Amino acid sequence: MSLRVHVCTWNVKVTQPPDEDFRSFLHLDNEEQLPDIVAVGLQEVDAKPQSLLIEYIKENSWVKILQAYLGAYGLVKLKSIRMLGMVHLVAVHTKHLPFVREIRPGYCKTALLGLLGTKGAVSLRFTLYGQSFCFINSHFSAHAEYEEQRNLVVNPEFESISQNMLYANCTPQKAMEHSFYKVKKAGKCFVNFHEGELTFPPTYKYNPGTDEWDTESGKYRKPAWTDRVLWQESEEKKNTVRLESYTSHQAYQTSDHRPVGASLVVELNDSLSSMEDPMSWKLDLMSLPWYGNEDGLCVYVVKNYKTYSWDWIGLYRVGFQHVYDYEMYEWAVGDGDEYGENGCAVLFDCLPEEAGHYVMCYYSYKLDCIISVSDPFEILPPRDEDKDPVEVQVEQPTEDV
Repeated sequence: MSLRVHVCTWNVKVTQPPDEDFRSFLHLDNEEQLPDIVAVGLQEVDAKPQSLLIEYIKENSWVKILQAYLGAYGLVKLKSIRMLGMVHLVAVHTKHLPFVREIRPGYCKTALLGLLGTKGAVSLRFTLYGQSFCFINSHFSAHAEYEEQRNLVVNPEFESISQNMLYANCTPQKAMEHSFYKVKKAGKCFVNFHEGELTFPPTYKYNPGTDEWDTESGKYRKPAWTDRVLWQESEEKKNTVRLESYTSHQAYQTSDHRPVGASLVVELNDSLSSMEDPMSWKLDLMSLPWYGNEDGLCVYVVKNYKTYSWDWIGLYRVGFQHVYDYEMYEWAVGDGDEYGENGCAVLFDCLPEEAGHYVMCYYSYKLDCIISVSDPFEILPPRDEDKDPVEVQVEQPTEDV
């Protein structure tokens, strides 16, 4: 079994998402080779206090547009993480969601003796088919005055991340102990990491909106390959990662950096793909098709999983973007009923009026993730007698006074 993994990094220089097509950046432009996992690391995202305050109310603008593209191609955001100007997003294809476990974020500040998060790293680790993956988005000290520090055998910023990036209630707990490890960073590569050949032009520093090197800042920065993607495998997984492409995207010119992407193939043991889905959805017992504004009976059987009182089932439109992007949800039922051993039935009241294809997902409160996804099914438009009445307001002409 093999997984396609696309990793991309972009220092966006406090710009807003441009009105451009992001499919190339996310490696979604070839539907025959869509990635199974996409990890995006952004640096220097707008971190003004008012911007951070707005994000308590609504999604970050970069995350919003990127997860919309990913969702359109079947990739569901596991989590997006923010540390001041750094944003980290990881998505997994819907077909793999039932086998994702132990999703844990990580943070490490390295600026001002570890007190300030303008430099450092954010990360997300998880297991997929029992194999541990860790994606780290790091932003280190840049420019010529820090060149000596970056090139030390024991880089202090890198060493701080290696030792202090810890994940609670999972194994392994340290970033460098995972089976597969990917890193996006600004800086030079380190010992024991792999990287593709640099066949693309330097990614920094450009005059924004052009292909010209820095002439506007007054500092005349030297062109450099500051934006890189590297990976590391554990000893037992050695030589199981193959690089397919490694390139910069010169078409995206809003920043003084160019985004960089790496597409890799990770080979997994074939036996891992035989892991059993803990739920069996009984679509044949659900009186399909369902109709908008009517009730729908969801029937499923639990296998090799201990249900929890706060588990729930979400009804999602096909192409949903993240775990809370459901149309509606109902609390799950445990302990079995008349549908057989460990069989459960949940009633969805007043289904969505908008017709289309949907799936049901079982969310485990204890595991904090979706552990099962049903096959797609159709919800038809409401029958005539079930349609909501349309209110028509007629304005009466006024008489001249």
